[in-house]
Amino acid sequence: MRRRKILVPQPRSRFVKIKCPDCGNVQVTFSHASTEVKCHACGRTLVKPRGGKAEILAEIVEYLR
Repeated sequence: MRRRKILVPQPRSRFVKIKCPDCGNVQVTFSHASTEVKCHACGRTLVKPRGGKAEILAEIVEYLR
């Protein structure tokens, strides 16, 4: 008798490297951020929380694992 593998659910959230459209600063944030994220260099809002997955207003450069 064969045993079935127990599937472990993978998280849907990731860390994301984003680039500010104004100054070009690159920083890392969370895809499901619960607070507003601003650019460290110019102060522009890059991420807005939406209850689940955050609204990313900047260019996504890379998804980190």
